[in-house]
Amino acid sequence: MSLFKTAAVLSTSLFLFSCSTAATNNTDVSPAVIELIQLQNKWQLVNIDQQAVDAEINSTITIDAQSKATGNLACNNFFGALELHNNQLRIEKMGSTRKMCRRQTNEVEMVVASVLADWSDIQLNEQTLILTGKEHKLTYQSK
Repeated sequence: MSLFKTAAVLSTSLFLFSCSTAATNNTDVSPAVIELIQLQNKWQLVNIDQQAVDAEINSTITIDAQSKATGNLACNNFFGALELHNNQLRIEKMGSTRKMCRRQTNEVEMVVASVLADWSDIQLNEQTLILTGKEHKLTYQSK
């Protein structure tokens, strides 16, 4: 009988130790994962490559609970499906209107579209969203 008690205690101890070790390793190694709920907001573009965006340019992105992204590139409206993976995002199958834009506005629009259409690294706090693409860094403020 005591052999069974000893085996039960030993098994229980090993089980509890292995569970606590696994939990500790997971929290130490895993970085915080940005989730859709954290991105749901209307964001206003304020900087491109750490340079302030002209106040006349109204570039926004709105992300909703269904992973839809809509907004204004700088002159034209856009829409698409937001994808998240490993703290990166992109807007898949992005479509937009095709209005003629002023030269400066068109340049901003091309930069914004290129960052949103390809995988970009995300940095996020309550008021600021930073998307770092292959060539450009966009900084948005919560509206």
